[in-house]
Amino acid sequence: MKKNLFKLAAIVCCAMAMTSLTSCEVEKDEFSYTIIVEPRGMASGVESGNWRNHVMSVYQTALGTTSPDFTRHGSQEECDSKILEDCKKAETSITVAGAGEIIVHNNTVNRSVYRRFMQ
Repeated sequence: MKKNLFKLAAIVCCAMAMTSLTSCEVEKDEFSYTIIVEPRGMASGVESGNWRNHVMSVYQTALGTTSPDFTRHGSQEECDSKILEDCKKAETSITVAGAGEIIVHNNTVNRSVYRRFMQ
């Protein structure tokens, strides 16, 4: 009887260990990003605000998000590569004249995936 209880306890411990290891792995595959749009050298606040809003909207649409902060699931390389590809497509959709910097930052690993200076 004691042998069976010991085996059952060992099986339960193994199952719990596998569950906790699996959940940690899922968390590693989630990456948090932020879109940053900084107008530069524009004469008025309204002009720079319009430019910022337009550019932010273009990049959010290209990245499939409605917020400057968003997450992606997968490996870091896959997520960063897809974001870089989407951002390059967004560059051609900007229709408002202005200057500034656009950055998409991977917050999870603390590095910029995309950086573009517009003049």
